[in-house]
Amino acid sequence: MAKVLVNEFYQHGWEKPKRTYAVYGGLWPPAFMNYGSEKYIMPGWYKLPEEDHDIKLEDIAFYPYKPKKDNNLKNIDSNKVYKVMSSKGDKEYQVQMNASGSLECECPGYGFRRRCRHIDQVTSSL
Repeated sequence: MAKVLVNEFYQHGWEKPKRTYAVYGGLWPPAFMNYGSEKYIMPGWYKLPEEDHDIKLEDIAFYPYKPKKDNNLKNIDSNKVYKVMSSKGDKEYQVQMNASGSLECECPGYGFRRRCRHIDQVTSSL
């Protein structure tokens, strides 16, 4: 989930603080939304104070979400298909690496949770 962080500082002689804004972890760049007389930074629904309604989008720093790389997948061949037996032993599921570099399985559990014991079994065996 995106978070809006506010940095506020004073300098000698200033009556009001200088505020800078940053959006961390979002997938979409920052935007403004007006709801009634209020102004919000999206994503994150941060309500801007009345005196900051004149800031520009260029002044908001944006740090997009970056997924963590799975270091356990170094030994896995990207072109190889791994066959793993089901827990009952009556079916065989195929586990392979997709275009994004993560493993995917054809079992129903992977379809619901994006994780299954077949992928865990492949990663632990290598």
